[in-house]
Amino acid sequence: TVLMKIKIAPAEPLYIDSIMHVEKSCFIPEIQEEREVFLSRMGKNPFYVFMDETSGKVAGYISAEYLEKIPESASEVALNHKPSLKKTSIIYISSFALLPEYRGEGLGKEMWNCSCALFSKLPGVKTLVLLVNEEWKGAAHIYESSGFETVRVFEDFFPKTDGTRSKGILMCKELF
Repeated sequence: TVLMKIKIAPAEPLYIDSIMHVEKSCFIPEIQEEREVFLSRMGKNPFYVFMDETSGKVAGYISAEYLEKIPESASEVALNHKPSLKKTSIIYISSFALLPEYRGEGLGKEMWNCSCALFSKLPGVKTLVLLVNEEWKGAAHIYESSGFETVRVFEDFFPKTDGTRSKGILMCKELF
């Protein structure tokens, strides 16, 4: 077990190459966000990088945005959609990724919980929302264990490399 010291820092344009490396390392091409989308979200939305303080490397990120309401249709959370620029009481966690070499030691769960704590301290935020692929059992377990509950299922949401699609599970957590 390697003890790592990770710092959460606001995502800035200088980190974009590292963020794109994480994106390409963690997601199949069919569901990768575009560089311009990430750049457009920086500074306007809650978006953080996980910095390995030992190596100075970006180990992962969490990207979020404000929503006017809990999504009712898949199009409201489709890949590369335009986020709201108005700060609201709902935060949609659009992407969470950790490089493979940082997984398996509980770091993902720790970064997830730290990120949710950061979001819950944002003024006026009352609800956290996310969308998870039905096939990402480990991620879904982390979300459920941190208090998220399924509120909606979008059929045929996530494209797969074989041309088929899997369900997207919309989950919410009310903050108190």
